[in-house]
Amino acid sequence: MEALLQRLIQLSSNLVERLDNADLEQFDEYMRQREELFKELEHMEAPVEQLAVLRLEADKIISSESVIIARMISLRDEAKQQWEKIQQGRRSQAKYDSAYGGGDSLFFDAKR
Repeated sequence: MEALLQRLIQLSSNLVERLDNADLEQFDEYMRQREELFKELEHMEAPVEQLAVLRLEADKIISSESVIIARMISLRDEAKQQWEKIQQGRRSQAKYDSAYGGGDSLFFDAKR
């Protein structure tokens, strides 16, 4: 069990080290590996005498994951702002197009 917790700590630490440059695929891979490790941990039982040590390991994981979660929330908020800008641009374009006939303009040459 302690080995699994160490792998989870290492996984979290690796992501925290490259957190500012991490892309969506790296977050996705982290979450996939993390889920696999948690599934393995669910099937194990720890001896009572090991619980104190395991609690310290779990606290390390929790502190790392709070940093990761904060970064993920920040990225989500940035994406939301960009999405809102795109939607606002589309609404402005739709208003402009509807004000001028929906973009189907005709050109008349009065001289011919």
